[in-house]
Amino acid sequence: MNKKVLIISTSPRKNGNSEMLADAFLNGAKDAGNSVEKISLYDKTIGFCKGCLACQKTGRCVIHDDAEHHCRQNAEC
Repeated sequence: MNKKVLIISTSPRKNGNSEMLADAFLNGAKDAGNSVEKISLYDKTIGFCKGCLACQKTGRCVIHDDAEHHCRQNAEC
């Protein structure tokens, strides 16, 4: 069964050990016939939750950062 796999690499360094491990997992998932997407966070700006709960009322976060794009994109899956 073909699955959609999302890999989120949280390594603070490009090409670090964690990034290489994520890439190995990506290759294994692709070899198994899955559709794979990887997001690396090392170059992204992601703010901390303010706890304002506006997202529960509006469905959107008041913090406009790189996470906004990825959350919208993956909500479509």
